[in-house]
Amino acid sequence: MSVLDDLKAMEKQVVGRLRELEPLVAEYEELRRAAERLGVDYQPQAQLSAAATPRRRRSTSTRPAPAKRARRSGPVGRRAEQVMEAVRSKPGITVPEVGQQLGIDYTGLYRVVRQLEKDGRLRKNGRQLQLTG
Repeated sequence: MSVLDDLKAMEKQVVGRLRELEPLVAEYEELRRAAERLGVDYQPQAQLSAAATPRRRRSTSTRPAPAKRARRSGPVGRRAEQVMEAVRSKPGITVPEVGQQLGIDYTGLYRVVRQLEKDGRLRKNGRQLQLTG
């Protein structure tokens, strides 16, 4: 059986199920309209479960929200110096190796390396890190 045959079989199943449900949907709509005319308070199950979920109250505090921390313009700080020291001690080291050496997840180091490259302190040769000048 080919993929196309599978798709055609699924299409037939979907159409068949839609035909089965069609009278039930019509009955549902008729009952919903009757409930509305009678003034019956009815909420579909999906709305009930959403209504049962507690919502977070908005703060009524008059304090201003804390200011967002400003990003540093350059890699000043311990991480950048740690990366530079790792490259000094082992030229050609890769970012994952620096992360392993520092005992941290290396994915956060790419931002530091990119900034060090931008500042001209470091360059990448493929995956290898090299000091400049």
